[in-house]
Amino acid sequence: CYYETKDYEKGLKMIQRLFDRLPENNRAAYDYEYYGKILVASDQDSVGIIQLRKAYNLDPNRTDILSEISTAYFKIKNYTEAAKALEEKLATGKDVSPTDYFNLGRSYFFSAQFMMADTALGKLTEIIPTYANGWLWRAKANANIDSTSELGLAKPYYEKYIEIAIEDSMNISRYQNGLTESYGYLAYYYILKKDNANAMLYLQKKLALPLEPEEKKSIEDAINQLRSKK
Repeated sequence: CYYETKDYEKGLKMIQRLFDRLPENNRAAYDYEYYGKILVASDQDSVGIIQLRKAYNLDPNRTDILSEISTAYFKIKNYTEAAKALEEKLATGKDVSPTDYFNLGRSYFFSAQFMMADTALGKLTEIIPTYANGWLWRAKANANIDSTSELGLAKPYYEKYIEIAIEDSMNISRYQNGLTESYGYLAYYYILKKDNANAMLYLQKKLALPLEPEEKKSIEDAINQLRSKK
């Protein structure tokens, strides 16, 4: 109850009092699970992960605990271990969710395993093709695989993100950062290809978004340069 009401200090006292009175051979997975959750919520992530692992070892049917372990590792920026926990869950084939693929893709991304990130996020976009962030993160992964943008590997994924965002016009503000990134990538790609017309188009689209003054000025300068070349 204290965990659910976010009173972690009292929750920690209660669980420690329980463990003082309850022999180890009588403890259940549920006990370790909430001990781990309270510790993680109290920013004692490393010891919380240990308790969550004990919970899972006692009840391997609870594959959702592996997701909790992964989230805890992600929180402390141990992206390699975050990915391993989700790989372990996927290997069981039990209760795997689209969120698991999204978090796995981001864990691979932040550990610089961009090809693996693309694979995981590709699975996500296959399951939920209308989920914009799946396409955005797949674009990010491919932008790192093709770091010069010469091949345009990220291009179709940024384009798909834009398509979904524009269709959801009533909530367009939630896509602002993603659109800024997408338009910027596509403008740069077309500049590389010396397709000034399309480069201008995407620079103008980006300029129409709410931007910081410095960024706005740099885009205006780029547009003026393209106009002078034309």
